[in-house]
Amino acid sequence: MNVKKLFYKYLSFHSFLINKNNYSNIKLNNLSRGKNIMSHIKPNYFICIPLNDNKVILNELLNIQKFVISKCDILNECVIEKEKFHISLLILYIKNKTQIDLSKEAFNEAVTEIKKINKKNLYFKNLDTFHNDVLYLSLKEESNDYIISLANIFKKCFEKRNIKIIYNNRKHVNTQKREQNNNKNKNEETDDCKNKITPHLTLMKNSHLARIYMNRKPKIFPDYYSDFNLTKLLNEHITPNKIQLLEMDIDPSTSYYKIISEFTFS
Repeated sequence: MNVKKLFYKYLSFHSFLINKNNYSNIKLNNLSRGKNIMSHIKPNYFICIPLNDNKVILNELLNIQKFVISKCDILNECVIEKEKFHISLLILYIKNKTQIDLSKEAFNEAVTEIKKINKKNLYFKNLDTFHNDVLYLSLKEESNDYIISLANIFKKCFEKRNIKIIYNNRKHVNTQKREQNNNKNKNEETDDCKNKITPHLTLMKNSHLARIYMNRKPKIFPDYYSDFNLTKLLNEHITPNKIQLLEMDIDPSTSYYKIISEFTFS
């Protein structure tokens, strides 16, 4: 057991040195080529609908995690804690206190618009992954459209204040630089987020394993989850009761993300 721990510590330290050197080399290369270091900055805030206390849904989400772990026990380290289950609306990079204040302002402005929209229940569709790294539940089309409509409202309010938005749709990520160089008319407000965001609820992600496994992170393959019976889960729905602006750091007093702003549906 002691040998195993020492081995993992060695891997962790070795990974740290490699990552540090790689980052330094990338940074120097980018500077020499005139690239913007901002493109390598990770998001640090997000807006989401937290999962409510529907016990059937919570139990089924935990059952999915257990099912995947039964196929590959290493993935036990990849689970998202049940207290943190949520559906993301927008992922952000906020660089300083001034932008935090602007983000609160943007959040409140968006909420004013959202109050005018009829709240809709959210229904799940199926299990999928982002490149076998993140296991998530997708939403049915009507629920998807509702989430995107909310995301568009927040997008408009945050972009107006020059807050950086990070998108999770791979098609958009690959074409983002090209689109930024085009002088397009931005009148298609509804389609904007539809092409840039994949509404989902994350269940597991292997980024938790980065230090130990370096570039050999275990993947979440389809045969680990494809035969899970989703019938019970698909018969349930989420009734949104809150929207939160959260910092990705954990608040030690609550074991939950740090809440910056919050809106409760009436």
